[in-house]
Amino acid sequence: MNNKNSLAPHEILELRELMDTNLIGAKKIQASMPMVDDGELKSFMERCLNTKKENINSMQTFAQNNLNM
Repeated sequence: MNNKNSLAPHEILELRELMDTNLIGAKKIQASMPMVDDGELKSFMERCLNTKKENINSMQTFAQNNLNM
Protein backbone atom coordinates (compact mmCIF):
# COMPACT_ATOMS: atom_id res chain seq x y z
CA MET A 1 0.00 0.00 0.00
CA ASN A 2 1.38 3.35 -1.00
CA ASN A 3 -1.01 5.49 1.00
CA LYS A 4 -2.07 4.89 4.59
CA ASN A 5 -5.68 5.68 3.56
CA SER A 6 -5.82 3.23 0.67
CA LEU A 7 -7.38 -0.21 0.89
CA ALA A 8 -5.96 -3.49 -0.30
CA PRO A 9 -7.80 -5.14 -3.20
CA HIS A 10 -9.28 -7.83 -0.94
CA GLU A 11 -10.56 -5.14 1.43
CA ILE A 12 -12.29 -3.34 -1.44
CA LEU A 13 -13.99 -6.60 -2.44
CA GLU A 14 -15.06 -7.22 1.16
CA LEU A 15 -16.52 -3.73 1.42
CA ARG A 16 -18.38 -4.23 -1.85
CA GLU A 17 -19.81 -7.51 -0.60
CA LEU A 18 -20.96 -5.91 2.65
CA MET A 19 -22.62 -3.08 0.76
CA ASP A 20 -24.35 -5.50 -1.61
CA THR A 21 -25.63 -7.58 1.31
CA ASN A 22 -27.09 -4.52 3.01
CA LEU A 23 -28.64 -3.25 -0.24
CA ILE A 24 -30.30 -6.59 -0.96
CA GLY A 25 -31.55 -6.82 2.63
CA ALA A 26 -32.99 -3.31 2.49
CA LYS A 27 -34.78 -4.07 -0.79
CA LYS A 28 -36.25 -7.28 0.63
CA ILE A 29 -37.53 -5.51 3.72
CA GLN A 30 -39.06 -2.70 1.65
CA ALA A 31 -40.77 -5.23 -0.62
CA SER A 32 -42.14 -7.23 2.32
CA MET A 33 -43.40 -4.37 4.47
CA PRO A 34 -46.70 -3.79 2.60
CA MET A 35 -47.66 -7.42 3.29
CA VAL A 36 -47.14 -7.17 7.07
CA ASP A 37 -50.18 -6.44 9.22
CA ASP A 38 -48.67 -6.87 12.68
CA GLY A 39 -47.70 -3.48 14.08
CA GLU A 40 -44.87 -4.78 16.24
CA LEU A 41 -43.32 -6.70 13.34
CA LYS A 42 -43.70 -3.71 11.02
CA SER A 43 -41.99 -1.49 13.60
CA PHE A 44 -39.13 -3.98 13.90
CA MET A 45 -38.79 -4.12 10.12
CA GLU A 46 -38.67 -0.33 9.92
CA ARG A 47 -35.88 -0.25 12.51
CA CYS A 48 -33.98 -2.90 10.56
CA LEU A 49 -34.45 -0.97 7.33
CA ASN A 50 -33.21 2.25 8.93
CA THR A 51 -30.16 0.43 10.31
CA LYS A 52 -29.36 -1.02 6.88
CA LYS A 53 -29.68 2.43 5.29
CA GLU A 54 -27.35 3.89 7.92
CA ASN A 55 -24.85 1.08 7.31
CA ILE A 56 -24.96 1.71 3.56
CA ASN A 57 -24.40 5.44 4.05
CA SER A 58 -21.50 4.79 6.43
CA MET A 59 -19.87 2.39 4.00
CA GLN A 60 -20.30 4.86 1.12
CA THR A 61 -18.67 7.59 3.19
CA PHE A 62 -15.86 5.23 4.19
CA ALA A 63 -15.30 4.23 0.57
CA GLN A 64 -15.24 7.85 -0.60
CA ASN A 65 -12.68 8.73 2.08
CA ASN A 66 -10.46 5.71 1.47
CA LEU A 67 -10.68 5.14 -2.26
CA ASN A 68 -10.12 8.74 -3.35
CA MET A 69 -13.51 8.86 -5.03
